[in-house]
Amino acid sequence: MSRFLFAASLLVACAVSTSLLNCDSGSFETDPDSTPTCVFECTNWDDSGGSSSHSVDPSTLTFDFIKEIAVCENVLFASVLHSSDCSGLDDLVWTSECECPYCGCSTETTATDDVYSGNGDHHVVSALVSKICLESLCVPVVTDATTDATSLVYQYIGLASVSSPRFWDEFTCPPPMCSDSEETTPGQTWFTESDAGDTEGFCYCKWDGTEQCETGFANIVASSDSVLTELYKEECEYVLTDCLDEPTRVFQRRSSYYSCGGLGCDCGENSAGETWTSTYTDADGEQKCASCSCQTDSSSDGSTITYADCETDYDMDCDSVEDDAVSMNCHSETKDASSTNPFEVSTELASEECTGLTQCGWSVEYDDTDSTLS
Repeated sequence: MSRFLFAASLLVACAVSTSLLNCDSGSFETDPDSTPTCVFECTNWDDSGGSSSHSVDPSTLTFDFIKEIAVCENVLFASVLHSSDCSGLDDLVWTSECECPYCGCSTETTATDDVYSGNGDHHVVSALVSKICLESLCVPVVTDATTDATSLVYQYIGLASVSSPRFWDEFTCPPPMCSDSEETTPGQTWFTESDAGDTEGFCYCKWDGTEQCETGFANIVASSDSVLTELYKEECEYVLTDCLDEPTRVFQRRSSYYSCGGLGCDCGENSAGETWTSTYTDADGEQKCASCSCQTDSSSDGSTITYADCETDYDMDCDSVEDDAVSMNCHSETKDASSTNPFEVSTELASEECTGLTQCGWSVEYDDTDSTLS
């Protein structure tokens, strides 16, 4: 089963006091010339964008600093999900490594061949504009490398998350795995390849645990499953800007390694060295403009090929096309910036239909109302 640790700084929108120990950000680092050798390397930023750094003894760090500035996600999650075991410095367990501490627990998670075997408790935490499915485990960590002494600590494994309107309503915890791939979680995408190694299909894992695939770029773009088409456009926009809606122009530039990176657009009616402006519709139905040029490259057999090299121009005036716009369900919620609970939202989730010229997306502001629909 695919698991991934979350960087809490990316998932939690909360008011954080950067005055804690006069430190804006940082990380635990090993410094052989320092006593102790493990220090917290603190970075401060000034108004001009410059930075300065200094070392802090980890024993002087406060509990709030460890949660909020050091961004120790296991401590952050434990302070909310297991607050009786994680509310202050006395609850922290430091390992023999120079890294974030953990919060201690008492009953080890029953495991079979793999400690991350799905035997932990599952939790849904609702940070601002995101929902996260976590599995909490109580596992041993080495606290003294010389004696191999261990202690039990809480560790949180991310199973799935959603921060897009696209999968908001389908989110479940624990998430189902796709039927014929235990490594694929809902919302994940991948490409399939032919026996010759060329990209030939695109798939995604649905929230009901089934795989949805299309073979051939024409079928991908015209799929009856609009989500598959949207995900394809979202993933490949950066490299197929000029031919997202023209699948006959897509070709294999190089080995794809199961990604968009090996694909390219031919130059259409343009010749090598020529430039033009391209207009395309992205995954959210928004019409964008890009500046393109026809470039040359060498193929794997040594022959010369031409391809469209494009860069989206966000300053260019591109009118949205209502007929091509995607209709989807959007959500908004607000958070009190003074709240100390990073998973607390102030309002019930509000939904509305976004169609045509109204684009769906999240907007986060760090004051009294942090999230609004834009």
